This record gives sequence, structure tokens and C-alpha cells, in this order.
Amino acid sequence: MATVSRFVTISVDDGHPSDQRTAELLTKYGLKATFYVPAQNPERAVMSEDRLRNIASVFDLGGHTMHHTVLSTIPREEAWSEISECKRWLEDLAGYRIASFCYPRGKFDRSTAELVRKAGFSGARTCLFNLNEFPRDPYMWGVSSHAHPHSHTNQMRHALIEGNFAGAWNYWRTHRGERDWVPHFQAALEHVSEHGGIAHLYMHSWEIEQEGKWAVLERVFQEIAQRPELVPVTNGELFDLWQQHVSQDESMVAENVG
Repeated sequence: MATVSRFVTISVDDGHPSDQRTAELLTKYGLKATFYVPAQNPERAVMSEDRLRNIASVFDLGGHTMHHTVLSTIPREEAWSEISECKRWLEDLAGYRIASFCYPRGKFDRSTAELVRKAGFSGARTCLFNLNEFPRDPYMWGVSSHAHPHSHTNQMRHALIEGNFAGAWNYWRTHRGERDWVPHFQAALEHVSEHGGIAHLYMHSWEIEQEGKWAVLERVFQEIAQRPELVPVTNGELFDLWQQHVSQDESMVAENVG
């Protein structure tokens, strides 16, 4: 992937009714996003299918299982059902191919990643923090920032548990150890503007609602919109771009061998 490419993308998880407000702000500033939606969520409300169709007509929808299930905790057959049925449900609802998947609670392993690939998703987003580059594996796609504060301890603990050593290093080198999510993500915007890559913000609208941070979120969206060097894309567009790049590389190798 060309290092001069400068992308910005936003993930909105869980399909909560407050996602409608996030969608309105995104539209106001001409930004793109992927909304990861389960059909049901035992923890909180999910938007009606009519509202989801409205979101799907403007933005990208992504799979998030049928029941917001932590896939690494259930049998493989059940995990396959949660993943594949979610894809069919969303494609019937949206009327287009669903390219993106997101692991509920960010929990995954090699087995669940393989099921996501088998189901036909182009890539899968994780909760691996402080990553601003294209991944080697599109089913282990990281993010720059979470729109929620995280302590130094929390950042390092997550990185060590998940083996995200690049993210641990970037937390200090690129994100300057910022605990507040706004300067943390601003550091990603600055880094990508200068060096290329992907500034990727993931969020839960229900957290923004609980914390009363709508004005803060709007200011961040406004700042993104004021950076013409950054190309707004959906997660699905990024995942498909990764796949196209690999296909082109394979074709070039075959031509050289031939």
C-alpha cells in the first residue's frame, strides 16, 4: 500500500439508537463511517430495521454478529452461525454486499478470524489500539483511537495481553502517551497527515451520550473535515482496497515468474 496515501475512517459500534445523532454529525461534515450492528444486543437497545436502512443508504454497515456474542467463548458451529447469519441479515436489509466485520468486545482468535474470512467478509476490525498503518492481515485490522479515555495502565495492559507490541510503542512515540481521547486522536491525524496511513477513530454513540460529549465529538469531526489532505473512507472501502492491492501484487509476481 502506498505510504503516501492518507486516509481517515470512523467506526461506530453496537447499533444503538443514539447512532442516529452520530450519523447526523457525520453528514454535516461530509465524513464517512462504518456502523457495526448486531441484530440484537442483550446489553442495550439496537436501532429498528427502518432506521438501519436509513443509515445504510448513506453509510457503510458492518457485521457485529447476530447477538453481540463474544465469539471466542462459544463453540465453533455457533460462532459460524453468528457470523454468517449476520452477514445475510445485513445484506438483505441494506441491499448491498457487506464487506466489514467487527469482533464484539474486540475478542477474537485465529479460528474466529478464519470463520469471518470464510463467510465472505473482506476484513475484520479489532480493538488493537494505536495502529495507524495498513495491517499485514486484514482480519486483524487495528484502530488509532477509541473515543473514550484510557489510562496508561489500561493501554499497556491491553497491548501486552493482545500482543500488540507495535501499538504499545506507538502509544508513546506517536500518541505521546495521551490518556484523553481527543489529543490522542489528534496525534493520529497529525501523524497520518505527515507520514501517510490511516487515522481510524472507533466509538460507541451510547458512550458519547452517557458522558455528554456530543459537542466534543462534533469538534473532532470538524477538525477532520478541515484536513483536505486526508481522504475519508469507510472501513469496507479500506478492506476492499487491501484485497485489491494483494491481488495486484500476486498478478505482478505471476507475470515476473512467467
